[in-house]
Parts: sequence; C-alpha cells; structure tokens
Amino acid sequence: MKFTYLLFVFLLQIPTQGLSNTVDSLLNTLELLQAKGSTKELIKTHLELGHHLYSKKEEKYLESIYHFDLAAELALKEEDYTSAANAIFFSGVGHKRTNDFQKALENFYRVIEFEEGLIEELEKARAYTQISSIYQALGNYEKAFEQQMQGLLISEVKEDSLGIANSHYNIGTIFFYQLQYEKALESYQKAKDICDALKNESFIYSCLAALGAVHAKLGMHEESLSYNRRSLALAEKLNYKTGIAYAKGNIGSNFVTQKEYARAEAFYQEAIQLKTELGDTYSVIGNKIEIAQLYLEWEKAIEAKRYLKEALKSAKELDSRSRQSDIYKHLALVHDQLDQPLIAYEYNKRYVSMKDSLLNEKTLEEMGQSKRRFDVQKSEHEIEMLKKGNELLGKNEEIRKQQIYLFAITTFAIFMFLLWNRNKLNYQNKVNKLLEEKNLLLNSKNEEIHVKNKQLEHSNEDLQQFAYVASHDLKEPLRMINSYTKLLKRRYSSSFDETGNEFMHYIIDAVDRMETLLNDLLDFSRAGSQDAPTKFVSTKDVMMMVESNLRHRIELLKATLIIKNENLPLVRAHRTQLLQLLQNLTSNGMKFKGTRDPIVEIDAKPSENGYIFSVKDNGIGISKENLEKVFEMFRRLHTREEYEGTGIGLATCKRIVASWGGEIWVTSEEGKGSTFFFSVPNAAIQLPAQVDMEAAAPK
Repeated sequence: MKFTYLLFVFLLQIPTQGLSNTVDSLLNTLELLQAKGSTKELIKTHLELGHHLYSKKEEKYLESIYHFDLAAELALKEEDYTSAANAIFFSGVGHKRTNDFQKALENFYRVIEFEEGLIEELEKARAYTQISSIYQALGNYEKAFEQQMQGLLISEVKEDSLGIANSHYNIGTIFFYQLQYEKALESYQKAKDICDALKNESFIYSCLAALGAVHAKLGMHEESLSYNRRSLALAEKLNYKTGIAYAKGNIGSNFVTQKEYARAEAFYQEAIQLKTELGDTYSVIGNKIEIAQLYLEWEKAIEAKRYLKEALKSAKELDSRSRQSDIYKHLALVHDQLDQPLIAYEYNKRYVSMKDSLLNEKTLEEMGQSKRRFDVQKSEHEIEMLKKGNELLGKNEEIRKQQIYLFAITTFAIFMFLLWNRNKLNYQNKVNKLLEEKNLLLNSKNEEIHVKNKQLEHSNEDLQQFAYVASHDLKEPLRMINSYTKLLKRRYSSSFDETGNEFMHYIIDAVDRMETLLNDLLDFSRAGSQDAPTKFVSTKDVMMMVESNLRHRIELLKATLIIKNENLPLVRAHRTQLLQLLQNLTSNGMKFKGTRDPIVEIDAKPSENGYIFSVKDNGIGISKENLEKVFEMFRRLHTREEYEGTGIGLATCKRIVASWGGEIWVTSEEGKGSTFFFSVPNAAIQLPAQVDMEAAAPK
C-alpha cells in the first residue's frame, strides 16, 4: 500500500506531456496483458492507469473509475485485499469528484467493512475522512463530525502525519459551514503547519485556499487576498485545474469586498466555466451563489435571480440542504431588491426553516459527544499502551533481581557492599518520599490551573457564541423589521395621521439604535480575542485613516484635528483594533464639544516603559466622580437626547489596550476639556528610524 501511495505522489511531479505518454503506454501494456498475462500484472496495470487518469494534471475521473473498478474486481478474486481496498477507495474518490455521492459512500463503506487484519487501518482512516467530507457537503454536520473523529483517532494511533493533517482540514471545513470561523481557522492552521513540515505542495494548496476563505469571513480581507493569490500560484505551478478554479472563485470574492465588481465578475465567470468543464456541480453552485451576491451589491437583481434559480435546481438534484438554505436566503434578498416583499418573505421563511434544521443545539451537542467519544477511545488506547509498558518493566525488574541474587551468593564482599548500600538506599527513599510529596502538591496546583484554564476557555467560547448570535440571529429579524417598516412608510405614510407617522419614526429610530448597539457589542466581544499580532502597524498611517473616516464629521462640526508628533511609533497590534481605538477616542473628543468648535490633539511621547499616547479635547469635560466610570460597560453620563451613543465605545477601547498589556485613563476639568491617555509597552513599540535601519542592513 505504501508503495502505491508513493507511486501516486511521484506521478504528480511528472510533466503533462509525460503523463499522456504514460497513459498511452499503460493502455498498450493492458492490451498485451489481456491477451496473455498474469492476473497480478493486470491488477497492477489497472491501478497505475487509474492513478494516472485521476491525477491533478489529467483529472479524467470517469475513465479512472472504470480502471479502479476492474482492478478491485480482479483483486477480490485473487484475495489481494490490499490492492482491492486501494482500488475501491480511489473509485469512491472518483465518484465524489463527479458528484455521485451515493456511489462514493457505498465504496468508502466497503473499505471500512473489510475484516480486521485484511487491510491496513490507515486505509479505513482515509475512508472515514472521505465519508465525513460528503456528509459535510450534504449539510449533515453531526454525521460528518462523527465520521471525521473516527478517522482522526486511527491516524493519531498510527502516527500518520498526513492523515492527521487531512482530518484537521476537514474538521475546519465542518466548523466553516457551521459559521464558527475562529475554530475553523485554528483547524486549518494545524493542517497547514503539518503539511509545511511534510513539504506536501498538493495539500498546502488546499490549506492556503481554506485559509483565504476563512480570513474573508473574519473580515481580514488583505490577509485573505494574500492567501488566495498564493493558492492560485501554487495550483498553476502544479497544473491543478480544480485548484485554479477554486482559487479564481476565492479571488473574485476578495474583489467584491473591494467593490471592484467588474474584476470580481470576470474571476467568478472563469471559475464557473472551469468547474463546469470538470463536472464539479457542487462547487459550481457555490460560485453561482457568490456571483448572485455580487450582482445584488451591484444592483443587478435580475442577473442575480437567474443564477440563483440555476443553482437551486442543481442543489435540489444533489440533495444539498446547506446549499439550498443559502440560495433561499439570497432569493429573499433579490425579491426584496425587486420590491416584491411577499415573495421575499416566503423565501426567507424557507431559509430560516432550513437553517434551523442545519444549525441547532442538538447538532452541536452531538458533535461535542463525538469529540468526547474520541477522547475516551484515545485515552483507552494510551492506557493499554501503558499496561504493556508496565508488564515489560515488570519482567525486566524480575530479571534484575535474579541477577543481583546470583551475584550476591558468589562473593561475600559484594554482599557486605550491598548491606552498606542499604542504609544509603533508605536515606534515598526518604528523600524520594519527600520529593514525591512535593510532586503531588505541585500536580494538585497544576490541576487547579488546568481547571481555571478550562473555565476561561469555556468563557471565551461563550463570548464567541454570543458574538455569533448578535451578528446573525438578532440582526436578521432586525433587518426584516427595518425593511418592512420603511416599506410601510414609503407606501402608506399618506394614509397615516400625524400620530401614526410619529410612531413609524420611533420604530425606525429604535431599529437603527438597536443595530448600532449590536455592532458595538460585537466590536467589544472581538476586541482582544484575536491571536497575538505579529506585525508592526504605523500609527501615522492609522491616523491618516482616522482623519479620512471622520472627514465628514470634522467638516460638519467645524472641528480641528491636530497630530502634534510627526515621529509617531509603530505598534505591534491588529490594524483594525488600533484604528478602532484611535477613532473612538478622536470621535468622542469631537462629540462632547459643548458650545465651542471642537479641537482634538493627538500626541505620543516616550516613557520609561514604552510610549504614552494622548488624545486631548476642549469639550465639556468629566466630573471627578465619573473619571473611572466612563470605561464601564453601558455607562452613559448624559441622556441619549443630549449625546448619541451606546456606552460601549470606551469599554471596547479599554479591552483593546489591555490585550497588549497597556493601561488607559483620563484626566479632565469640567467645562475645559478632557485628555485620554493609553500606554503601549516597549515590547510592542518600534520607531520609524529602526525600521529604516533594518531596511538598509545588508542581507
């Protein structure tokens, strides 16, 4: 089996022309063997031919299935179960590539059902992984997670690095389609780290593409485009047509976020054409949904509707519930844009109904139970290995005692030495006992720390789940209320009396304030929850972005924004969080302005432990008793009629500063203004001069 796998990997490196020549040569060999040759040679030739036709440079899946099925039939007759399992497995992969999921599942289950000892366990692990990916595509995430855990257990027991990487990749995909993007990112990164160490370019491509997609969902669009461009370059290097198609679709999504609609449309069209030629219907559906979303943003609802109708027909043929759910959601948006609210409402009902069946508490609970079963099985295996190790140690101890006994009776001198050594051993035992007691105490403390870490981990997961609920389950009905209220106002405002129109105004205003509150809550939950940043961000560039974002507000309020220190440092931080921090403080300085035109000054000065930034305003100021309260969650010092806001902005600033180990505080004098300070430690600071020196250093 290992030889066949190595042969398959080796064939990926052969140029396209060489592959075609090899296929022709194998076909000629097959004709000769069918006329006169051994069955074993026929099996081997069918397998080699199937692998060549399946390879990423040929991608002739139907032809490869034909040869794998023949090889499996001959191998089973010869009781060559290793070859049979290999042929059945790759026939299943071919059926999966052509979207014949039913036949693919039949093949993979045949591999799993081989009796123990007839084939290697790693073959079954690969089959579990493929079964998981099919259930994920069909939207059965509970079943997909359970099957994947079975494959991961076998791979870990057998220490199969590539199998472990493949399992983490598929687990990431399950989390991705469950909208748990942080967990998906963690799994994809684990898979890529393993494949980087193995230098497996084919699998590295898949990880790059997945990382590009999940970074886009997390709003990290620059990182997403970088990963997608790298995946496209690697796919073109490997001449991997499917990979090229996927990469082009992902890059199209990146251009949508940049509102470069024409470029995005071109990439999507290329991706759809390539995937249609390859027969990858499932992925074609995905790209048609994405191009429909593009047309919605482009206000081309008719084009969007056409693509979604085509996609819905294909999704129903594949029985892919996850795809159907997504299509219903976008059809609701299309008909809303076409001013057809009743049709939009019907599609939205279908979307909500199907979404609830795909993503509910029972599914998540079952996934958790699968993970716990996996942990138990893994622990049982480790206990079994420890028992065997202890048995071996016991036998060695018995032999050692026999040797000491025989040696002791041969010489009186050695016996006396052992007698003397006993006292020393007693002393050592006392010391060991004391050490053991210390270790028990240390283990107890470690267990307490472990429990606290677990509690913190669960708290973080609860916060992530809250962010998901706030951004999806709460905002979805809010948008529906907003849409239909505005529709009522537009169509029937003339029919309402003055009181009715006033009530309508209150509803719309409340919806806007609720959406602002949800967005602020979402910003607060994300602040400080990302992985530690690795890059330094120019504060000067960030302040230019702040000035650009607030330009309209500055002009409206006749405000003056002064950046006093031109030598602003670089800060090791997430660009979006540093922007949010400085923009919140600057915006507050202009908002609480009193009767004077607002003036806001931004400065940064070195201190003993790093840098201290200051944002000074000439506004209304803060009383002494409220200086600490301003950073509390939902704390408002004024009514909403006096000053707008949710009372979350400064709490978010405090959380961001705390994430890099800094502090934030304020000094103020009522009627004269306030100055907000925050510190950045030396470890997170780099001066522009240092960057210039590094750039000029010899390589």
